[in-house]
Order: sequence, then C-alpha cells, then structure tokens
Amino acid sequence: MEMSAALASAEDRVVGEAAAALEHRHQTHHHASSPQERSGYVRDLFELVVLCAQVGHAEPIIAASQQVAADRFAAGFDIAEIQGTFNVLEEVLWRYLASSLADDQRIEALGRVNAILGAGRDALARTYVALASRRASSLSERTGPSLGPGMAGDAAGDAGLAGGAVRAEVAGQVGVIALDNQRTRNALSAQTSSGIVTALDQLHAEGVRAVVLRAAAGLRVWSAGHDIAELPRGRRDPLAYNDPLEQLLRAIRTFPFPVIAMVHGSVWGGAFDLVLSCDLVVADETATFAITPANLGLPYNTTGLLHFLGRLPINLIKEMFFTAAPVDAQKARDWLVVNHLVGSAELEDFTLNLAATMASKAPMAIAVIKEQLRVLMDYQPIAAQVHERIQGLRRDAYDSSDYLEGLNAFAEKRPPIFRGT
Repeated sequence: MEMSAALASAEDRVVGEAAAALEHRHQTHHHASSPQERSGYVRDLFELVVLCAQVGHAEPIIAASQQVAADRFAAGFDIAEIQGTFNVLEEVLWRYLASSLADDQRIEALGRVNAILGAGRDALARTYVALASRRASSLSERTGPSLGPGMAGDAAGDAGLAGGAVRAEVAGQVGVIALDNQRTRNALSAQTSSGIVTALDQLHAEGVRAVVLRAAAGLRVWSAGHDIAELPRGRRDPLAYNDPLEQLLRAIRTFPFPVIAMVHGSVWGGAFDLVLSCDLVVADETATFAITPANLGLPYNTTGLLHFLGRLPINLIKEMFFTAAPVDAQKARDWLVVNHLVGSAELEDFTLNLAATMASKAPMAIAVIKEQLRVLMDYQPIAAQVHERIQGLRRDAYDSSDYLEGLNAFAEKRPPIFRGT
C-alpha cells in the first residue's frame, strides 16, 4: 500500500491515539487548550502530513507552521504545546507505518514522515525565534563590554573561538558560551573543547560571576558528544586524563562560579558528562539525554562514572549506560538531572535570570561552597590494587576487537556486531 493511502485510511485511528497521548501529557503539564482543541491540532497536522506525502514536498506544512508560529507569537503564547503535538504525532505515525507497510516500503515511508514533520517543526521554531528576536545576535544587543579579540561583540568576534565553533558574550555579570557548529552537530572535538576552556578563562578575567553554556539558537542538537573521529583506535586509553574533553570537564567543575547548562535539543555521549559537570541544568521539552559508550565498545573512565554517581542513583546510571537509550526531558526532570523544565520560548530568559540572581550573591562564599562540594564528591578513596585492576579491565576493553568494531560501524553508518572479544 502506498504511504499516503495507508495514512488516509487510518486517519481516525492515528488521530485518536495521538490525541489520547496528548491528553495524558496535558494532565502532567497543564496546557491551556481544551481536549477538543488538542484533537483539532492533531487532525490538522495529520492532514498536512498526508497532503505533503501526496504532493511530494513539504511546502504545505512549512507554510502552515510559519502561520501558526506567527499567530501564537501575536497572541502572546509560546509554541511548546504545538511542538508537543508534532512529537506525539510522529511517534504514533512511526508505530503505525512500521506495523502496516511491507519492508520495502517501510524505510522510505518512515524517512518521509521524519522529513515532513522535521521541516514543519523547524519552520515553527525558526519563525517564532525570528519574531521574538531570539537569534544569536539578540544577546549582543544587551551585553556590556566585549571580551576582546576573537569573542562575539568585537570587530574580530564574528569568527568566535575554535574556528567559530564557540562564541562567548557578557551580559552584565553573566557570561554566555554558545556552541555553534551545525556541521558537526557541536561535537566536542579537541578544538571545540579547548575553545570552551579558553572562553571560560576570558570570562573569568572579564569578571563574570556566573556562566551559561548553551547551543546556538536554532540548533536541534545541543551536542553530539566526543568527536568519534578523534578517539584513538586501540592500544591507548580513549578517555585519558589529558584528553581535551577531560580537560574541559575539569575546567567546568573547577570554575569558581556557577556554570548553568541551558539545554535545547539532544545531548549525546560525552556531552551528557559535560552537562552533568555543570552546576545546574535548565532545559526545555526538546531536550533528551543519552550516554552511549556501549554503542562503541568504549570503556568509560572511573572519573566520568563518579560524575554520574554524584547526580543519579546507581540503578538509573546502569539503565542509561547499559541501554544507551535517550531519556526525554520530563524523565530527566523526574530523575533530577534537570533542575528546571521550562517552555522553549521561556528558556533563554529564565536561564539568564537564574544566572543573574546567582551572580548577584556573595562571590567568595559561592566559590568556596562550590569547591567544597567538588572536593567532597570527587575525592573518593580507592585502594591502589583496585584502581590497577579497573585500569586493567578497561585496557582489555579498549584493546579489544569490539572497540574497533564500534568505531568502524560508526564511521560506516551501520549497526555494530559485537562479539565480546
């Protein structure tokens, strides 16, 4: 059966299931719309997906999403609820198409659904962001002094740090560091990691008393994690003490003032460790978090595991590491990974206001409290022979064929075949 015909024949079923899922979310998030309005949102969106499938392009859903964003902005509403409708309908459509179409049609249909809804979701967010003047330049319009050569706000600042992958600004006593490399999905390469460390040093010299770490406006991935291309291919610890990402994590944890991770989009692998190394996390409903070394056959280091032990119960740590599955924003909030879960339209202002509040407090007191907490969490006693045994086990793992298979599979964009050797 052709995709658009399959969808059209299941309209009531799909719309009903998605509306029921939205109703369940409504009971948790207390949106202002009525059940009838939510059902109407779903049906309208479903019909746009069918239309786009029929005409072979995404223009109908893009135009409609732009209009919805403009209407919501004009009425003073955010777009979080509409974004939730996109997410729920996508989940239901994937389940339905995966069970309804033959193998040769399924992959194509799922890709088309993803492309159609992705185009609409992007148009919705970009239009709203543009209308609300929340482009990357919006921060510079309200900043204080610039940070000097290579930083945003200066004549040489358009390039930013790390070849433009990292940008930094000052807003009062708050520093803002933005990851801005869409091509690599903000992968934490050596250059990017060093750029963030340099930005922290310059912000400290500028006298800021709190820092917000974010992805640049408009990016759907907060960070894809450690740059896989830079991992050593066996016979060397992939997460050694002097690895640039490890140096970045230490710089965040030892920075004398609060560092707040502001998360819009997905966080993967080592970037999740980076988020957990920040002092607080503020996220919106688009945020997801996954720790993925098991996908690569990579033995995570003991220091990194201690970062997780400081934030999560052991059973949740095991679930995340053993499955490598993403955790959505609400679950991350329930698990206390996220301090505050707010709507996308509120995320920037809420985070900056929170940082400004902290920056207004006694800086010496905050610095010493942060350092005391770090020392208490980081310095867990371990016998020398136990440490040596753990390092031996890790060496067996990163010297194994499984580790090379994980790296090769990632590079070749195929599922890995692990043999335990």
